[in-house]
Amino acid sequence: MQHGILIITLIIGMAAAGSVLAATATATMTNTVTIGNDCTIITTGFTTTYDPIVVNATANQDITASVSTTCTPGALPVITLGQGANANTGSTDTVPLRRLSTGGATPTFLNYALFSDSGRTTTWGNTAATAPASITASGSATPLTVYARVPAGQSGIAATFTDTVVATVTF
Repeated sequence: MQHGILIITLIIGMAAAGSVLAATATATMTNTVTIGNDCTIITTGFTTTYDPIVVNATANQDITASVSTTCTPGALPVITLGQGANANTGSTDTVPLRRLSTGGATPTFLNYALFSDSGRTTTWGNTAATAPASITASGSATPLTVYARVPAGQSGIAATFTDTVVATVTF
């Protein structure tokens, strides 16, 4: 029996000694989340009918398209519009000479322009200087109207004319 008491006493003593020798250490954990500037962009082009014989013989065909961006608050978005896939000779990013095309081996073209103002006086080009001024980066979609014009007095064959313009948001 004494042998059993001795073992129990020894176990209790070891447990007590372990408690006396226990120590603690602490460290601070720093957690960080970084939100970077980010934007998305979506576009909706225009679709219209151009009548070179009657209506548009003397009247411009004015239509609208749209560009919408959603940017992280604090971003400084600038939206530019490329020259288009059918740009005319002499076209530049600052003064794009955009054309719609019938496509194919021998395409025919209709000139058109894109503007950032409803009066259609400020060409929307492919440079920061020709981009619309105030774009809000609020984390919500910011829609912008693209004012388009197909000038009067152009002749063309009965066909569908198209162009592809790249819209870019830089932030």
